[in-house]
Amino acid sequence: MQNKTLTTFYGLYFAALACTTPVYALEDGDPQDGMWLMSKCANPGLAYAVKKQRLEGYVTVMFDIAPEGDVENIRIEESVPEGVMDDYVTRALNRWQYFGYVKDAEIARREDVKLTFTFGAADNHICTHTKLPELPSSVGNPQDPHQNMKSCMTLEMPRKAARKKRQGLVEFSFDITAEGAVENISPLSGNQNSEFSDRAENALKRWQYHPFLAAGKPVKREGVQVQFHFGDLPEGASSNRCSYAPWHATQKTMPVNQ
Repeated sequence: MQNKTLTTFYGLYFAALACTTPVYALEDGDPQDGMWLMSKCANPGLAYAVKKQRLEGYVTVMFDIAPEGDVENIRIEESVPEGVMDDYVTRALNRWQYFGYVKDAEIARREDVKLTFTFGAADNHICTHTKLPELPSSVGNPQDPHQNMKSCMTLEMPRKAARKKRQGLVEFSFDITAEGAVENISPLSGNQNSEFSDRAENALKRWQYHPFLAAGKPVKREGVQVQFHFGDLPEGASSNRCSYAPWHATQKTMPVNQ
């Protein structure tokens, strides 16, 4: 009974060991190839300087693999830019695991294994490459005149027009510089009566925008169109006070931060 129990115990033990540490007797591979018999890998993180300056480069390492599959004795052979990613590659490689390498019927140690880790814009889905993060882009429609607005002046209703219940509509086309300033204002249509158009244009000149980003770079927005409404607001029109003056808005214009 005792022998049967011991046999069962050792059988289960070696079965569990075989499941947790698989061994492959593949002697036709290259023991110095860092991808050969790899069972688990981790991509290196990116140094702050790499992300900030959008750097690209590589780190070549030599290391040993213990019979149990752990990585040991990591040496940096070459790195470009020098030293920037060495620690990140070392930390990642310490997490790699390998299946056992059987040589001459024994699990053998592998020495002077070589790998090159790369980093940059390339989109390679492999353990030895880390891609630079995507550059930020602004969300929203760049042709929306209220998109990314930083500040404006509330639109003022002319007192005389308010007393006589005279409505107005003025439409402009304009550009927004990469820095967020308004330029190239041009009237399009609507009531071009100076009591409305002058107030609308003067207000528009003072609008300011946050930069609109495309792949991390601020871009110019051209041909943006905006309607200025005075009095009753038509159905579906924007009620933003930067471009709408209700009947009672006859006081001096005030700056509005968006």
